[in-house]
Amino acid sequence: MSHTGNVVGILLPSKQLRRIRAGLVTKEHEKLYFRFGKQLGLKPVLFDLCGLHLKKQRITGYIWEPSSSRYIRVHRPLPPVIHSRVLKHSQKLTRLSRIMGKRLFNPPVRRDKGLIHRLLSKNHMVRDHQPATIRLKNATKAVAWIHKHPVVFIKPAVGSLGRHIIRVERMRAGSFRVHPYKKRSMQMSSPQLFQYVKTIRKKGRPYLIQRGIPLARYKGAPFDLRVSVQKNGAGKWVVSGITAKVASTKSYLTNLAQNGKAIRARTVLARCFPNQPVETLLNRITRLSIATCKTLEKTWPAFADAGLDIGVDQEGRLWVIEVNFRDLRYSFLSAGDKNMFQRTYLNPLRYAQFLHKSNPPHNTSLHAVSGQGKREEETEGQTKPKPEIEPRL
Repeated sequence: MSHTGNVVGILLPSKQLRRIRAGLVTKEHEKLYFRFGKQLGLKPVLFDLCGLHLKKQRITGYIWEPSSSRYIRVHRPLPPVIHSRVLKHSQKLTRLSRIMGKRLFNPPVRRDKGLIHRLLSKNHMVRDHQPATIRLKNATKAVAWIHKHPVVFIKPAVGSLGRHIIRVERMRAGSFRVHPYKKRSMQMSSPQLFQYVKTIRKKGRPYLIQRGIPLARYKGAPFDLRVSVQKNGAGKWVVSGITAKVASTKSYLTNLAQNGKAIRARTVLARCFPNQPVETLLNRITRLSIATCKTLEKTWPAFADAGLDIGVDQEGRLWVIEVNFRDLRYSFLSAGDKNMFQRTYLNPLRYAQFLHKSNPPHNTSLHAVSGQGKREEETEGQTKPKPEIEPRL
């Protein structure tokens, strides 16, 4: 390898990098990158978009110096491989993605849940595991659609952490119980619901309406599963971890950010489905999760890391509820599964190592963007990766 051949850039949001440098707690356990990088023979460098100098093809970043227990500022050529942890779009990130192709893995994507639903519908294996979903465009049609389902969720087309999700439950005599986000529930007639939906529609941001799934319950509370799906050292999709997220008392949201609780998946599944082998359930979840990511990869070839929310209904059927493109990973640590948590940091580095070996960088000047996709196709898979060395977890 060249002097930059074993460098891996870890691209972080600017606010997060500032907190890391200040020694403050963040959801990113960045020192695991350095720990596993050392075991794999890689040299991680933390940087943000402010430290990216596209014209000079260089970065200003930070490396951890154990002997002095501090971060040291460094200047490096643009790393041959970059693992992006940035979610928001920017022109600079888009330009970087065009230059690097697959070597910037986890590129900018359109996080519109309606688009994701449409893309996944192209795969018959995944299509049958998606809750019925429509866009909120017309209040009259929306209310007519809500009438057909016992429970629906009205949610922003772009959003995360369970924010601004509204639950609507059909009651007797044509009335509805509406649970607004972080507000008291209200009972509404059909005309009142129509006016309420019109108000949501006027807010300007796009919303979806999704059929509610009768989720299985753990000790009386609904739960779903967070599944970390990542590419590994052979460039293949694998499941790095599965954990259950259980809603708090009287809540319909399983998100940890909304007071949900993470519990080991095996514990929850064994209690809720005593007549089904847990291993069989986990294998079904794994197959569906990998099929989901393979489908999205066709639209975004550099996509390599996701956190899926998989629901299990009371009959044991699986449902793809949501795709999270920057899994914060902390649900595994919260559930007490240290190995799974650490694996979510290890596998991206293994994949970075794979990209170093099998997809070496070409001319990355700003004038060499055209034809990048074709060159990637020609080089991908030419070098067979060596067997992985299992780092210590």
